[in-house]
Amino acid sequence: MINLDRDLTQARKNMGAVRVKVKLTNAIDEELVKRGLINPNLLRVYEAEALIDTGAVRTAIPVEVCGTPGFKN
Repeated sequence: MINLDRDLTQARKNMGAVRVKVKLTNAIDEELVKRGLINPNLLRVYEAEALIDTGAVRTAIPVEVCGTPGFKN
């Protein structure tokens, strides 16, 4: 007979937060660069470390990153 409680306890010990480095690029700026309408140096980009939730169905981005025009690089 297999002791499932012991296996579950071991699995919980091995779990941890999964984080990755992400790079968000303003899609409108990106298209304007492709068309030659703005300088590539003006392309707005945001890099950060993100927490991964494998069961998530939505993405959450802080308003400071996406909600204000002209966010800083």
